[in-house]
Amino acid sequence: ASAHFKKGDYSSAAEQFSVLLEDYPESRFLASMHFQAGESQLQLKQIEKALGHFTKAAGIKESPQSLVESITMRLAETQALTGQHSEAASSYQAFLEQFPESRWTRNARFGFAFATENGGDAEAALTEYAKILEEPKTDLWTVRSRFQTGCCQSLLKKNDRAVIEFVKVEISYPQYPQWQAQAVLEIGKILLGQNQPEQAKERFGEVLSRFAKEEAATAAKALLESLKSP
Repeated sequence: ASAHFKKGDYSSAAEQFSVLLEDYPESRFLASMHFQAGESQLQLKQIEKALGHFTKAAGIKESPQSLVESITMRLAETQALTGQHSEAASSYQAFLEQFPESRWTRNARFGFAFATENGGDAEAALTEYAKILEEPKTDLWTVRSRFQTGCCQSLLKKNDRAVIEFVKVEISYPQYPQWQAQAVLEIGKILLGQNQPEQAKERFGEVLSRFAKEEAATAAKALLESLKSP
């Protein structure tokens, strides 16, 4: 089963792990088998099935701490992907408490903030994103935290503050053009919501001219089309 996974044959790996789990329900490797089965399902984009395996793996006691670390992270991630934001926040929090020195600590901090935001508490999420932004390191989680800070400010109807955050993303992180494009797009949406269609058009046009290869360009094009005079 592991060999199939390593060579990228995730469908065969998932099938083999399923057989193992059925044939050896009392195995001392049960947590590992569930974890690897979940990893296989995750690669196949079968998130619900992956979540089921990670949930079962998390419930098995006395697993090695290195395995528990991976299981807890994957459990939180799949809970978030399936819209279980409260559960994801709890799992991320548990991860941070149990593995404060993990190489995935920043991932978990962002995940906790994002789950808090998607759970409907933008104010609390801002506090969590700020903790990430206070650190001197600049990586994807820095950029995402800055972008989501803008989104939270927008949700709280603090559009001026939101624009400030999106501008910071636009000008400060040229190594992340995907998020620069998304930030410019969000500024355009705010302008559109403020009944400033001409200024919004300029920003949407900027997405197309500067970031034509990014995903945000598709949304910008659609918004420009919708703003055309009949």
